[in-house]
Amino acid sequence: MIGDRAEEEGMHNPVVRIVNAVRRLWRPVLALTLALTSMTACIEWKQPTAVEEATIANYVASVQTADGLAIAVLKSGTPSAGAGPVVTAPFPDIVLLGGTIQVFATSTQPFTKVAVVIPGVNDYWELTLPTPTNNQPLLLVFGQNIPKNAFELRFTGSSGGAFGAVQATGVNVITVGTGDVQVNITWDSKADIDLHVVDPSGAEIYWAGRTSPTGGQLDLDSNAGCGSDGPRAENIFWTTGLVAPRGEYLVRVDNWSSCGAAVTNFVVTVNAKGKVPRVFVGTFNDTGDGGSKGAGRSITSFTY
Repeated sequence: MIGDRAEEEGMHNPVVRIVNAVRRLWRPVLALTLALTSMTACIEWKQPTAVEEATIANYVASVQTADGLAIAVLKSGTPSAGAGPVVTAPFPDIVLLGGTIQVFATSTQPFTKVAVVIPGVNDYWELTLPTPTNNQPLLLVFGQNIPKNAFELRFTGSSGGAFGAVQATGVNVITVGTGDVQVNITWDSKADIDLHVVDPSGAEIYWAGRTSPTGGQLDLDSNAGCGSDGPRAENIFWTTGLVAPRGEYLVRVDNWSSCGAAVTNFVVTVNAKGKVPRVFVGTFNDTGDGGSKGAGRSITSFTY
């Protein structure tokens, strides 16, 4: 009776009611905690181990014939070596971020395929030509974010079966400005070639006007006044994070002076965010015009 009354009085005591409520809530929480503790003793927690797969496309974005009629495809692994034709090409030892080089692959035997390989990655570029040839101009477009300042580039050819001897070239990367809009030029002689880009505001960026009010800038000007400096390249860009102006861009190339070179082959590369790089090839065989603003040969226009 006394116990019943004490329980009954406790039922009407607000403090007791609160304590009982807390006890009722705590029991399932405690049980759940114990259950989780016992479970975690059986679970092996692991950190993610997957990493981004290395690919040649981080170095060489694409390979194609100079006329654009054949474009290389990515192949996994490495090309099979054998007694194929010996195909060589004079690769430069300096390349430009986001730039393109033109090389002339040759062999004493006809070949129908070439492969571009970089050691340490899981794939390579394989280019199949329309017809057998002993001489083929090729374009190699390099990425805007090459992961190393120097790397080895390997080149080999095939007549349909195994590939032949491998040519290896050490390549150094010129760090230039890249961004949402980047235009550059490379060439193969001691000439002083100038790149001109007119942005949508009408501002012209070139050797005598290296920046525009919209943020564009020329950060590499090779062979100025026929003073050969090695890269044989020029680069104009709007840096990442800066909103490049929307509208039409005009690209011109001027042979300021041949500097005694009989022929100069050049390649212009246009990188615009969200679009595949566009490549244009050309040749100068005149002595030059010493041109300034407004000078040069029209190469292309594009809209960003």
